[in-house]
Amino acid sequence: MSPYLLIPLLGVMALLQVTVAPHITLAGVKPDLMLSIVVSWSLLRGVREGIAWAFLGGLWLDLFAGGPFGISALALMAVSLACAAGELNIFRSHLLLPLFTVVLGTAVFGLIYLLLLQVLGYTVVWLDALRRVMLPSMAFNALTLPLIYVPLGWLNRLTGREQMNW
Repeated sequence: MSPYLLIPLLGVMALLQVTVAPHITLAGVKPDLMLSIVVSWSLLRGVREGIAWAFLGGLWLDLFAGGPFGISALALMAVSLACAAGELNIFRSHLLLPLFTVVLGTAVFGLIYLLLLQVLGYTVVWLDALRRVMLPSMAFNALTLPLIYVPLGWLNRLTGREQMNW
C-alpha cells in the first residue's frame, strides 16, 4: 500500500478513535481501533509492515489524543513485534489466532504505555489500571476485532502482497 494513502488512512482512524470510539462503550470500556488495526495488519502482512502502521498510527493517535508524544507509537510498535508469533505458517490459518493476538496485544500495549507514563513522571495506579481498564479492554478488543480484521483482510487481498514503497 502506498504511504500516500496509508498516512491519511491512519490519520482518519486515529481521529475516529479519539472522537467516535469514546461514545461506543461497553461497561465503560471503549474499543482500541488503532490497536486492532495494528494487530490485524501485522498478522495479514507481517511485522515489517505492521511496525510501519504502528509507528504512523501511534504518532497520529498521540497528536490527536494530547498525551505524551510518541508513547502510543512505541507501545503499538511493541504490539506489532508481539504479533510475530502469528507469522508462523503453522498458526496462520487458525481462526482463534487474531483473537488471541489482540488479547496479547492489548496487554502488551497497556503495560508498555503505563510503564512509559511512569518513567515520564506520571502517577500510575497499576492495580487499578489493570483491573478496570486493561482486563475489560482485552475482552472488548477480542469482541470487536472482527469488525477491523475482516475489512483489512479484504484490503490485503485487494492490494495483493505488494510491499510498501517508501
